[in-house]
Amino acid sequence: MNFIHFFGTTGSKEIFFKRIREAGGLYLKVDDTNIIIDPGVNTFNKYINNYEDELDGIILSHIHIDHSNDLNIFVELMTNGGDEKRGTVLLPKQAIDDKILQRYLMNFPQNMHIIKPRTKYKIKNIKIETSVEHRHGVENYGFIVNTKKNKIGIVTDTGYFAELLETYKKCDILIMNVPYNINSKPNPKHLDIPAVENFIKEIRPKKLLLTHFNSDILNANPVLLARELSEKYNLDVIAVEDDMIFYF
Repeated sequence: MNFIHFFGTTGSKEIFFKRIREAGGLYLKVDDTNIIIDPGVNTFNKYINNYEDELDGIILSHIHIDHSNDLNIFVELMTNGGDEKRGTVLLPKQAIDDKILQRYLMNFPQNMHIIKPRTKYKIKNIKIETSVEHRHGVENYGFIVNTKKNKIGIVTDTGYFAELLETYKKCDILIMNVPYNINSKPNPKHLDIPAVENFIKEIRPKKLLLTHFNSDILNANPVLLARELSEKYNLDVIAVEDDMIFYF
């Protein structure tokens, strides 16, 4: 069965350090392909305590520690410490330039791709398309995962801009990082609920999953916000919980 395991639902240091919510990336298991996405703090621990699968790929959206902390150990795991040249890694050039990925690991995977915007890649049986570059203060991309039955959009950290909508059109399932209920910061680097509504109106996905919460949206109750969006737009909107497994 195809599923996505959300190891954690916050990127906020405040929320994670106080153990209000857990941090961690995503594990995507679909069409006989196993992929780790954004292996931030706690991802490796969660993975090895739940799975014994062989990984086929690792995807990194950007270098921030809540997305990249466990990158190197996952490359070691996927390649059996470099003894098996296997798997695919997708990551932004900044992760190489800033030495987020250790240099000695660069030849371990069978395929290493430096992400370019609006470009198609393949990890085993899955086709991955990158988004336009997101606006987050560092080089950052979202992803469209094309499976046999679904097109899944993964909208990673970004401020809102209209071109985002074009990138994620025709997605059946949208996963969105939404730290804010209302983001009043100048030049925002994250999405909020009004931005989510723009996605809903334009894309009309079959399912929408909200995650990566900080204190602002947690104080507003993301479960309640998801319910209100579901009723307003007649759409299945889910506020993700830590360790939730979403089957599709």
